[in-house]
Amino acid sequence: MSSERRIDLAWLMLVLLSVGGAGIGSTDGNAVLVAVGVSVVMAIKLRLVCSYFLELHEAHPRIRRAVMTFCHGMPVLVILTTAFGDTLSRLTGALIG
Repeated sequence: MSSERRIDLAWLMLVLLSVGGAGIGSTDGNAVLVAVGVSVVMAIKLRLVCSYFLELHEAHPRIRRAVMTFCHGMPVLVILTTAFGDTLSRLTGALIG
């Protein structure tokens, strides 16, 4: 398969995942389960972007690690913020003011 074809398929997947993520996010289910669903979609999308559009294979290893840490960390932070948002809000409020 040509590289242009792979990029086209990656782009199509990103569009479909965006629609799917919006559908998951608009449900009335348990907030933590919705956050997990959205986070899974987010993780897949971040991985696609990192793999096909950022050309990380040519980047310095530290930059590649930093971007991949971001890609894996953001979905985890979404879940933690949803599950423990009130506690995190109180802690940051106590630290700031």
